[in-house]
Amino acid sequence: MTEKKSVSIVLCTYNGAKYLQEQLDSILAQTYPMHEIIIQDDGSTDNTWQILEKYEEKYPLIHIYHNEGTHGVNANFLSAMHRTTGDFIAIADQDDIWETDKIANQMTTIGNKLLCSGLTRPFSSDDSFAYFDNRPRNVSIFRMMFLGLPGHTMLFRRELLCMMPPVTHSFFNVSLYDAALSILAASHDSIAFCNKVLVNFRRHADATTYNDYSRSLPSWQNGLYELLWGLRHYHQARSIALPIYRGKLALMEGITTNYHDFIEAKAIMRLETKKGLWAFLRLQYLLTKNHQRLFQTSGGSFIKMIRAWLYPVMQLYMYHHALRRCK
Repeated sequence: MTEKKSVSIVLCTYNGAKYLQEQLDSILAQTYPMHEIIIQDDGSTDNTWQILEKYEEKYPLIHIYHNEGTHGVNANFLSAMHRTTGDFIAIADQDDIWETDKIANQMTTIGNKLLCSGLTRPFSSDDSFAYFDNRPRNVSIFRMMFLGLPGHTMLFRRELLCMMPPVTHSFFNVSLYDAALSILAASHDSIAFCNKVLVNFRRHADATTYNDYSRSLPSWQNGLYELLWGLRHYHQARSIALPIYRGKLALMEGITTNYHDFIEAKAIMRLETKKGLWAFLRLQYLLTKNHQRLFQTSGGSFIKMIRAWLYPVMQLYMYHHALRRCK
């Protein structure tokens, strides 16, 4: 029989005691055998560490680490990933609940690709906004450079981790590790999508990544709202988006591949960092030219072209929370 490839789980914690045990139990219940579970705490002040100690004592495959001081999301996850020894690495968040066949389904789906993601079903524990979009994700580089995959759905080959830049790279000043993994894998056309629910994603107001995204749901009314918001706040939102585009471009400039879509996508991101009418019109042209890959859904080609043409303005709505924090 062929020996199964080893899978390491990476879980980073910070004041997660409230939901942590439920998540740990769902990971330990996986039908695919785990090689190890690496858990790294980022200076929790609740009883997270005490819970982790009990689990480590009970389960030999669990290895826990405690940061000296607070490292933040990127440094915490990246350093924890580098502690792993498995052939594949899967990311877990402290407050989710995994389906028992999550890893088994991803190991079946990934094939020869670098990264595998899948459906995540949100649920609320405190009446926070939760909406389940069960459509398969668009994983083309044209989409991933703007909207990456959520880290808590990811399983990837160790080779992808080796492609990641150091945490001191300018990208990590403006974006998260899962966006970097998404861009790197998509730049080689190497993302597999498992069209099954893999993770039950807890939505609660005190979560680090919580936001009410009801205005971003797919509908013509929300599309119109995003367009009008982008027009009203164009210069302010661009000032927030520009450093992010520059960080992403710096990451993309360091990737070596002859994949045609990536070359086009890098040209788009380069134009995103430029100012002036000519750059804006060139950006619209390239987005419209690649509208089928930017909006990878069936039918509606003319509507997709219009959306692509308007995308330089409509995408600015992604930064509305950041703009509110600046006021």
